[in-house]
Amino acid sequence: MTSPLRAIRFGVLAGTCWLASLLQSAYLRADEQPVSILAERIGGHIHPSICRTKSGMLVVVYKGENVLMCARSGNDGESWSKPEPIATSAKRPKLIREVQKFEVYPGTADTLPDDRILVTWNCIADDKANDGYYERALLYAISSDKGRTWSEQQLIGPIDGKHLGAVRHNVLSWNDDRWLLPLRVGPPRLFDPRTSDLTEFPLIEPGGVQHEFQQIVRTARGSLLAMGPVLLYSNGEGHRWTPVDNFPAVPDKRDNAEGRYLTALSDGRVLVTWGVGNDNKGLRFNLSSDDGQSWNAERTVVLLPETNISARYYSARTIQLDDQHVGTVFMNRDGVHFLKVSLDRLSK
Repeated sequence: MTSPLRAIRFGVLAGTCWLASLLQSAYLRADEQPVSILAERIGGHIHPSICRTKSGMLVVVYKGENVLMCARSGNDGESWSKPEPIATSAKRPKLIREVQKFEVYPGTADTLPDDRILVTWNCIADDKANDGYYERALLYAISSDKGRTWSEQQLIGPIDGKHLGAVRHNVLSWNDDRWLLPLRVGPPRLFDPRTSDLTEFPLIEPGGVQHEFQQIVRTARGSLLAMGPVLLYSNGEGHRWTPVDNFPAVPDKRDNAEGRYLTALSDGRVLVTWGVGNDNKGLRFNLSSDDGQSWNAERTVVLLPETNISARYYSARTIQLDDQHVGTVFMNRDGVHFLKVSLDRLSK
């Protein structure tokens, strides 16, 4: 029989453990508070993108007032520099005629193998109401100093007189210093920035279906994943693809514009980050432990479940910060934000 003193001691111990658990939960929630890169009401095609240099500098690029804006962080996203315009992105290419309706449409930010940063975007010139003129030129610029300054804009394409349009998913560095461009319309293209040559990259699902608008990543084990209406896997150079079953981040109502993003982790795992629909709340994360070949939807972790997060197109995007953490950039009507997340938190 337990003595009264022993019962009191047990009660105090249990209460202490409960309080410690409560404090630990509060700590985890406090640690999962987003940091604002841009804290103001926004609208339109903001579409933030993020990359990381070898030294750990984080670079976020998004659309401002018809110009790309760039913010940087050297402390894993704890604080961010004041966003500055990438001036070259606001210039009209010489081959695009001047019209009243002009738009800079953001693409993506990527770190090249030599640690330079590549940004892509569209120059949209719309005069359809006047004479049917509409151009959507694909442009890029490069920074050699971690996002401080940028080269003059360069044009990719056109092909047979037609501009390539949008690159909404990240550019993948390929063999021989080429870039694999996952285009919104048409098959992916391999681009050689030294010669400006463009070649088609057939990405064909078994059955002969050629999908558009796919994110293509290379895993730490050298495999390729292509995320479109279905998730495809290739253990070669993309010559043959296999559909992956039970992928949790399937498009909602056949909408490939859903904010879905694959992150290849350095240990061979693959992370997918996504949201659902126009009224999305929270960030969904799911980890594959075998190179993206199998997934378990029951292991999905939802963070910020009460927060409005724009799910379509570029929000959210996740990169690896170190062996223990990833960082996600996302947007909503109140700005552009960054969330640092422990991988242990996503592995539960």
